[in-house]
Amino acid sequence: MTLPSSSPVPFVPPSGTFTVDSVTNLTGAALANNIDIDQGFKVNGHVDLPNWLIGNGNVCIYADELGGPTNKQLGCTAVPISPNPTDPPGTTTYNWTVSFPGSPPVLPDPDPGDSQFYRLAAVFTYGSQLTDIQAGVEMGMFMID
Repeated sequence: MTLPSSSPVPFVPPSGTFTVDSVTNLTGAALANNIDIDQGFKVNGHVDLPNWLIGNGNVCIYADELGGPTNKQLGCTAVPISPNPTDPPGTTTYNWTVSFPGSPPVLPDPDPGDSQFYRLAAVFTYGSQLTDIQAGVEMGMFMID
């Protein structure tokens, strides 16, 4: 899957979007489909929400190894949401980044026979997850070593 990639955040009327913009190394250079886990990486994006919304959101990154044992949450970041109402209502953009410094690595060293080929996904949730305000983006497949 090519980044950026987006998914709607459910509101009535529709007015929210969750987007993963890029996967970069720690200095900000875009990575293709190969990630050196020991060097660290960042997942960057934004969420557009109605400007009357207040509370806290959360973005988490998940990894599932193709044919392997790893299927887990890698890390999360908080997204504080502040109201800025206008008439007529609009949206506010909240940028987010989930950083993985490389040490300690967020994924284990491979065992013989492991693919090291991972499907990555990002998930946005609002509040305590008891609301229907959530969205997910499949980021694509990455060779992670």
